[in-house]
Order: sequence, then structure tokens, then C-alpha cells
Amino acid sequence: MRIFYTIIFLVLVGQVLAGNVTDPNGQNSDTLNQNVDGKKHGYWIIYAHMRNVPNYKPNDVIEEGRYKMSRKDGKWKKYFATGHVQSEIFYKNGKAIGDFVTYYDNESNTVEEQGNWGGKVYKDKFVRYHENGQIAQEKNFNALGKAEGTQKYFYENGQVELEFNAKDGVNVGTATRYWPNGDVKEIITFDAEGNGASSGEKKMVNPPVILDSEKEDNKEGEGLAAQGDENEAQKTGNGIVDGYHKTYNENKDILMDGEFKKGKLFNGKHYIYDEYGLLEKIEVYKNGKYIGNGVVE
Repeated sequence: MRIFYTIIFLVLVGQVLAGNVTDPNGQNSDTLNQNVDGKKHGYWIIYAHMRNVPNYKPNDVIEEGRYKMSRKDGKWKKYFATGHVQSEIFYKNGKAIGDFVTYYDNESNTVEEQGNWGGKVYKDKFVRYHENGQIAQEKNFNALGKAEGTQKYFYENGQVELEFNAKDGVNVGTATRYWPNGDVKEIITFDAEGNGASSGEKKMVNPPVILDSEKEDNKEGEGLAAQGDENEAQKTGNGIVDGYHKTYNENKDILMDGEFKKGKLFNGKHYIYDEYGLLEKIEVYKNGKYIGNGVVE
């Protein structure tokens, strides 16, 4: 019996020395972090010392998943410097295609967003959560990535904030906006082009529920320094005058969209792309402050 265990031990040691491991997804692996014909292939674990990234320790895992000839394939996991999972995204031929989940960097590792990507657009149902776990947005998209069907926004207390319908990316019918206590705040009527006209704001009837985040809404922040180029004037971001502008990166993808003051984005969206040029998230700014992430419309 002792001979039997000795043989098993020597076999396992041989596999470790050869670099043969079973990847964390439980698949019987090929060799970890291999290159085939000069290209990444098989299961890879990317450590901080392999990339120049701040806040991580050299042996911290940044991300892990499979490559097919240097293109991401299957589920990839990214991690925050804290070790919490940052995202789980499915790739095909190097593109984010399929289900994805992103997380907050908190002790509970709360889900931030989940949905389905089709290249550079959202497909089917998209859900975003507040950090307290309550749903923040429920949106639906068609195969072309355009808003389709019911779209809802929620307060942190779970109450619906805004509800409307869209068809092929155009808002249709009417939208209802609510106060945090459930009272109707206003009715918005959309025309054939999706432009809205408000019925006027109504006062709350029931005792108001004021969220902490709302108390800060009127305070102005510093804004985000302008980035990218304007297509029309070909001005650099820092040269943008006050007013509404759109800027674009070197790949001609939209970078910033909104109202600028003194060369900074104050009210609008900041589009962030990953190393492959795929849209990762949209940061939303209001009164010069970051208030959360938006979605592709």
C-alpha cells in the first residue's frame, strides 16, 4: 500500500513540475500560461507583475480565463485589488459576446450590473443595482442594441423613479416619473421622434421620503477634465468652450457627451473602453459629480 501512495505522489509531483494543472473553472487543463506559435493559448492567469497597474501587489491576480491564439474565449474573471471579483464576462473570438456580470468592490461583492452583450451593444434584458442590492435600472434591448419594450429606473428604497416604453430605440407613448414615496411627479408625452414634453411637476401628497443621495444633488462638484477631440472643430478636449459638446477618441468612438464648463464635463456621459476597444461602462456626471454608471441607449 505504501508503494501505491508513493507512485501517486510521484505522478502528482511530475505534473506540477511539468506545469500541467487543472484551471480554476474545473476543466482538465492544458498547460497554464502557454504560448503557441508566439500567441497566448489555453488557460491564463494574469498577475499584476505582468502588467503595469497601480494599487495591486505583484502576485495579485488581475484576471483569468482562456485564450484561443491570443483572443479571449469563454468566461473571463477580473478582480479588484482587494481580491473581490470585478466582473465575469463571456468572450468569443476576443469580443465580449454573451452574458456578463459586474460587481461592486464591497465586502458583500454586490452585483452592480448584469446582462448580455452582442459585440459593442447590449442585448435582451439589462439590470443595474444600487450598492445596497436594490434594483437601479431594468432595461430591454433588441438584437441591434436599441432600447425595446419596458424601461424602468428605481430609487435606492426600491420605489420606481421612472417608467416608459421604447420601440427600436425611440421612446414611445408616455413616461411616468415618481417621487421616492410613490407619488406621481410628472407625466412625459413623447412625439413620433421620441422627444418628450412634460405635464409639469406635481408636489408630493404623502409624507416625503428623501434619500441621502438626493440631499447632495444641488451641490456642485469639480467636473471631469475634458478628453478627446471634437469632430466638427477638431479641438482638443482641453480647448472646448462652455456648452454642449461631443468628443471622440482616436478610434472615432464617442468619448464624452454633455455639457462642459471651463474645459470639464459637468452634466453628461463619459464612455470608457477596454484595451480591445470594447465599451466597458458609461460614467454619468451631474452638477460636476459622478453619480453612477449608465447604459448604452
